[in-house]
Amino acid sequence: MGVPSLYSYVQIRAPKYQAAGVSIAGLPMVLGGFNGKVAWSMTTVMGDNQDLFLEKIKRQGNGLSYEVSGKWQPVGVRNETYFVKGQRPIREAVYETRHGPLLNSAQGLAMANGFGLALQTPSFTDDKTLDAFFDLSRAQTVEKASDASREIRAIALNLVFADASSIGWQVTGRYPNRREGEGLLPSPGWDGRYDWDGYADPMLHPYDQDPAQGWLGTANQRVIPHGYGMQLSNSWAAPERGERLAELAGVGKHDTRSLIAMQYDQTTTFAAKLKKMFEAPGMSQPLKQAIEALPVADRGKAREALTRLMAFDGKLSPTSADAAIYELFLQESMKQIFLDELGPETSPAWKAFVANGKLSYAAQADHLLGREDSPFWDDIRTPQKEDKPAVLARSLAAAITAGDSQLGGDHKAWQWGKLHRYEWKNASGQTVRGPVAAGGDHTSLNTAAFAWGQDFSTTLVPSMRFIVDFGQAEPLMGQNGTGQSGNPASPNYLDSIDPWLKGQYMSLPMQPQNFDKVYGKARLTLTPGK
Repeated sequence: MGVPSLYSYVQIRAPKYQAAGVSIAGLPMVLGGFNGKVAWSMTTVMGDNQDLFLEKIKRQGNGLSYEVSGKWQPVGVRNETYFVKGQRPIREAVYETRHGPLLNSAQGLAMANGFGLALQTPSFTDDKTLDAFFDLSRAQTVEKASDASREIRAIALNLVFADASSIGWQVTGRYPNRREGEGLLPSPGWDGRYDWDGYADPMLHPYDQDPAQGWLGTANQRVIPHGYGMQLSNSWAAPERGERLAELAGVGKHDTRSLIAMQYDQTTTFAAKLKKMFEAPGMSQPLKQAIEALPVADRGKAREALTRLMAFDGKLSPTSADAAIYELFLQESMKQIFLDELGPETSPAWKAFVANGKLSYAAQADHLLGREDSPFWDDIRTPQKEDKPAVLARSLAAAITAGDSQLGGDHKAWQWGKLHRYEWKNASGQTVRGPVAAGGDHTSLNTAAFAWGQDFSTTLVPSMRFIVDFGQAEPLMGQNGTGQSGNPASPNYLDSIDPWLKGQYMSLPMQPQNFDKVYGKARLTLTPGK
């Protein structure tokens, strides 16, 4: 995890304005927080508003041209200067088509094969995102917050907001209307069929307010069905965090204590799905037969792994032995399914496959839960043709073998947290804190993702948390992932890590009589020069 923290807590108070919450250096806004009446926060919506276009390019005279509907037009060119600390400025030419800048050296590429890749992104020349966030932070009701959030175009977010009596959700951003296709692959730039035709009306962006279920929440999961009235995305994160959120949110009334428990929850719903697959009528018996067909040394391992996985309750606590076996199985099954086609592990194809699994719902999860007819089940390194039960049997045995290697022969002493660690590193890659045993994974609400297919090092964690409880005299409480200061010599550089690990939150008071208790009495006053 990176140090310093991406977020900083801020509090702004003026005669006609007050807000407290989190901000990011360089963005003059409270991205998530509370203003005394309305609270708001966000998650990434995983929106797809960028497309690649394949362009036909040729050299004409001293410049380059590209094809548009059978005619050749000049490629635009502009010079950009990049300032690099400690080095001379770098000056480069940027080549552009009507779809956007070419991502490679257009001259070199044109001479090589006559094609280039252009990246089209939304235009923000009329953008009012900063004003909209300011209006959102001033909103006194959910209705006003909803109106303001619809004007946020430059950031694609799931925004949730609440006042003392209402809740709301709004998807922000700017999304193209594609004439054809969904932008999943590079489209032919010379053919106007795939061009953008303006942007989706913000009134079509997904939203909700005061639903009958009594709660709203997002965790990067799919939020609209396929065929919805606008194209939002085809790349969603794993659904399990959203499913667990629904399980917990739908039970009884909530308060600060239950919300803290929710933010720290390490249970995965994927384990139950895995068990359902194992015991399905078409899998249960073939899997047992495949286990019995394994070499003698592997049969006992596979039986043990399957028995433990069928008894696993899905709680990915750092001290759990069953959680260790479960995660070892996920890791080893990926290698058993895909490595023969995409390997070795140093190959660009394998590295890209691992990286893609961190960005959207993973092919490895898709194959474990289904895809019985996928060609990846066959191990191309063997003369026979394997099926899903055969590869799963191998994966079960491999999980125990990998555990013996990494955790030792005493299976009862295995712990997920001995494989899975938190480690805080600065911009230079130096470890400044850790390692510390971690629980959870990419599917738990208290996310602690790792690169599925690579290793168990934690790559993504909650960088900040806050709760607004309208039943409290001071509703806002929060915590930072590392510390408020980016100065390694400051006592506030890493002093938020322990509270973050222990679930301890700090009050951010809105009432002046409570400031001294939280912030102390020392003040630094900045006076503008004349």
